[in-house]
Amino acid sequence: MKRINIVGVFPGRPINPEAEKCIMESQVIFSGRRNLELIPQTPAQIFNIGSMKQFTGDLANTLADNKTVTVVASGDPLFFGIGKYITEHYDSGDIYIVPEVSSLQVALSRLGMDASHMVAISLHGREIKGLAQKIRNKRKIAIFTDGNNTPSRIAEYMTSFGLVDYSSYVLERLGYKDESISKYKIKELIGKEFNDLNIMILIKDGNGKISLLDDGVLLRKNNNITKKEIREISISELDLNNGDTMWDVGSGSGSVAIYASLINPDGNIFAIEKDKALCNFIDENMRKFSTDINIINGEAPEALDGIPDPEAVFIGGSSGNIKNIVKYCYVRLKDGGRMVANITTMENFYAMMNYIKENNLQFDVKQVNISRLKPVSVYTRFEPLDQIYIVKVVKK
Repeated sequence: MKRINIVGVFPGRPINPEAEKCIMESQVIFSGRRNLELIPQTPAQIFNIGSMKQFTGDLANTLADNKTVTVVASGDPLFFGIGKYITEHYDSGDIYIVPEVSSLQVALSRLGMDASHMVAISLHGREIKGLAQKIRNKRKIAIFTDGNNTPSRIAEYMTSFGLVDYSSYVLERLGYKDESISKYKIKELIGKEFNDLNIMILIKDGNGKISLLDDGVLLRKNNNITKKEIREISISELDLNNGDTMWDVGSGSGSVAIYASLINPDGNIFAIEKDKALCNFIDENMRKFSTDINIINGEAPEALDGIPDPEAVFIGGSSGNIKNIVKYCYVRLKDGGRMVANITTMENFYAMMNYIKENNLQFDVKQVNISRLKPVSVYTRFEPLDQIYIVKVVKK
């Protein structure tokens, strides 16, 4: 296989001489439609990059013919660009990359804004699901949009999660003669139309403090929720890494799932709850705390079929079916994954421990007793919460 060149270009800037050399020496060139006008005249065969499926097939066929290929990308090919796919699927020794400035660099230069503490998120060809917790405590955010995830749609989504205390810049057609830069409040963006070629920069107007969940501010059916102190211990036992897939089985009002999403903003969090009314509470609570988790109305373990395998599982409720739930979750748990169950009854505790011992699983148990200071008439006393067993299983 001959070399794959990946070169960046940007409108309004001359092509890097090194990039031009790669283009002129290539037999086949792949380019997005809007970059075709930037490519110098060449006898090479030129393919327009349409769908990713078509591109990957055409690229593989071209390389199989032992031809030298150049892929022309916008800006920096490795910054949310096509270069990521190529470097992940082909040997690095066969790849030569010539980067150009990214659209984010150009956008910030237009605004006279530094890049420190900037978080960049791409919604180009991606789902908007989960965006809320990724941005809720960030002060500077760049969002790469597309024809579906437009600034208007993003603003509407943010508003539904209470994320309105931002100033927003929309920079359209950067580098072209008709480039445009405009500033809005989030709600002002709703319903406005922009050129598909744009980037959003968000600047948080507030102080960006993290608001941790407290029992009193959660919408709930009754007082039977995972209390704040127990929640802290249980989530620490889950040992979450950012990006983990987590199941919250028997989610109740969603306190554990929502809290987990605050410390695991790039994760894939699923709240499974059989009570439809509680699922509605989960939805209201997650919007209240500007998080966007997956809510499944169904009974475990059947409701767990078809969702991604987890790195972490929390079991907060089982409706007396603890053994079957633990068995199912352990099978689906990834190697090295953690499962934590909060258990209040001896029957459920014995059922789980019997399964653990029968299968020789690695486990740890904590018996937790917590009391809170409460006023009683003119006096004060410690009022105990329910005693709870926190059972942790690690899959090896």
